[in-house]
Amino acid sequence: MALTLGGNNTSYKSIRYLNDAKSKMDKSMLRISSGKRILSGADDPGGLSVSMKLQTQIHSTNAAKDRIENAKSYVEMQDSALSTASDILSEMSSLENSYRNSTSDSLKASYASQFKELQVQLNSLKSEQLNGVSLFSNSAQDNMTIHTSASGSGATVSLGFLDIAGAVSVSSTENLAAASTVSSAVSISDISESELVSAVDGISALRAQAGGKLSVLEFAGEYLGNMSTTLESAHGRIMDVDIAEETANFAKYSMQYEAAAAAVAQANIAMGAVMDLLLGSINRDR
Repeated sequence: MALTLGGNNTSYKSIRYLNDAKSKMDKSMLRISSGKRILSGADDPGGLSVSMKLQTQIHSTNAAKDRIENAKSYVEMQDSALSTASDILSEMSSLENSYRNSTSDSLKASYASQFKELQVQLNSLKSEQLNGVSLFSNSAQDNMTIHTSASGSGATVSLGFLDIAGAVSVSSTENLAAASTVSSAVSISDISESELVSAVDGISALRAQAGGKLSVLEFAGEYLGNMSTTLESAHGRIMDVDIAEETANFAKYSMQYEAAAAAVAQANIAMGAVMDLLLGSINRDR
């Protein structure tokens, strides 16, 4: 068999070790640069399967959390509008008291005019919307039900049925939130102090409902936030690389690569020396 440069068994083994070390070194560098321990299904099939399931659950949990945050914004808008309604009614009560105890016709006229204008403001709150959705309605079709779990089933929170008009309806014929114009507003002389107190109580009841819903949503949002963090941590333990360990592996593979490269070079040098000796011997025989 003819001898060729690098054709001995030692050289072949050294080249195989060289290629193996180079492959491991490249994969180690890719893990360090990507931050991922599992680069393909071949690295850890079972771990990859679990990580994909966790990733799906993370997406579902984050989507549910976003849904809860949007619902919180909706309820906070409701509470803000109800707070304004409560302030309006408090001012109306003050005007009614001033009107009742005043002896000046001009002051009474001023109180009566302002009383009607406040009713128009109260009426405008009924039509307030958030992203095209009515904040206050007594219609079942406007009711929104929010699921508080990532699975989309289980506990729910109903966001509808906060009816301002119903809360400030002081009698079968008089509603403090029914006036779209000053001319259609209820006269101050037709409203008693007890009726205004009843209207304030109605708005307070609505605020209590909104506050209860907001509390439930906050608990649900906190739970989903903690769940998302836990799932991310579990996913990271499977997928994320240990930088310190992988850096040590890269250094090890680099040393193996350099040693294999040196062995290949040494084997080729040795083979070159043998060839020189053989050629020299052939030349002398001539």
